[in-house]
Amino acid sequence: MAESLPAPKPLEPEGVYLCPVCRHGQIAPMVLMETYACNFCRHILSLDTTRQTARLEDTAMIFRWQWTGTTWRSLNTPPVTLTYTAIVLGVLLMTLPPLLIWLGQQIFPPLSGDRWQWFPLFWVGLTFLAHAVLVLRIFAGLVPLRPLLGGDRRR
Repeated sequence: MAESLPAPKPLEPEGVYLCPVCRHGQIAPMVLMETYACNFCRHILSLDTTRQTARLEDTAMIFRWQWTGTTWRSLNTPPVTLTYTAIVLGVLLMTLPPLLIWLGQQIFPPLSGDRWQWFPLFWVGLTFLAHAVLVLRIFAGLVPLRPLLGGDRRR
């Protein structure tokens, strides 16, 4: 069964939208002003309907978001991409700690016939698994899932 996504709609002056700051409340026009306010976090924003952007007005820092038709996309930070340096660092983070533990086990081996003789190799495997999960979780946040899953590619 196909998932029904909300139809994209342009940013309109009289519309009510999800707050781009807290992503919980809704922003609506303020009375007798050309600004908008969130009913949850109480931030004040100004909307540019021609550029489809919102700007946070109650702070010294400049925070801006672009309306995509259904959600807000931040214009404050550049998109992060997965580089070869990040991949090499990820592989090093996954392999170096288990390698050091394995090296310690080879230099100082457990006593033969000991009940816990299996534990150093188990610890090496557990360390590798924990670091692999950490690195893969970080990389999962950098790789967009929609193109991989065959989703909408218009963004």
